[in-house]
Amino acid sequence: MTWWRYPIVGIGRILVSGISNVGELVCILFRTIKCVPSIHKNVDLIVKQMVSIGVSSIPLLFVTSIFTGMVATVQAEFQFRDLVADKFVGTAACKMILIELGPILTALVLAGRVGSALAAEIGSMREKEELDAYTVLGLDTYRYLALPRFIAFITMVPCLTAISNCLALIGGWIVCVLALDITSYTYYTGMQYLFEPMDLWAGVIKSFVFGVIIFVLGYYHGIKAGAGARGVGVATMNVVVSSCLMILIADFALAAVLFK
Repeated sequence: MTWWRYPIVGIGRILVSGISNVGELVCILFRTIKCVPSIHKNVDLIVKQMVSIGVSSIPLLFVTSIFTGMVATVQAEFQFRDLVADKFVGTAACKMILIELGPILTALVLAGRVGSALAAEIGSMREKEELDAYTVLGLDTYRYLALPRFIAFITMVPCLTAISNCLALIGGWIVCVLALDITSYTYYTGMQYLFEPMDLWAGVIKSFVFGVIIFVLGYYHGIKAGAGARGVGVATMNVVVSSCLMILIADFALAAVLFK
């Protein structure tokens, strides 16, 4: 093989591998959705995953959301100082939090905390041949493992995003009253000014899509985890990196569609 063919072969292998990976991700998603009609038979498993994904993540989100709102408000006040009325600080903070900061930061936090845990759990089950045991016993792994986690992700990520938005707005109010000499009334009226229902719905739609992304990538890297502790560790790292990357790409695509 001549030297100039090596780059072409390398690019071709990357493209084929990428297409294959995307196909596997789509298959995981559709096989999970196919099990949705049996959702009523897995209520206990779904509730358990909701608690693990949602309730257990609230303390971490509490801290990150409060300080995110504070930072957003401080930056808005700094940029608008001596240019516009103080109420526009609340306007800018509200729009930044509802449309971008709330959904994005919530998804990134959950990708690091819950997505990695999902990959590690499924990877460990694969290493211990527990997934094979499900098959031998005639149990559908997508019904008993994937479906409860999928439902938990698509319900709890939007709920956590709503909580994060509220906490961030409270953080902005705190810094306005205590540090920026902006009254509660001014901040509140600013939040209402220029508010549109699409600001809220955009965040909800984004958080739903982000939940699907975290689930699919977490489950995929879990079942693809290599042998031993190192294989599980690599899978955990891969799910965090790929989830963060895909969340940012999806955020751009959704913003381009929703606000064009």
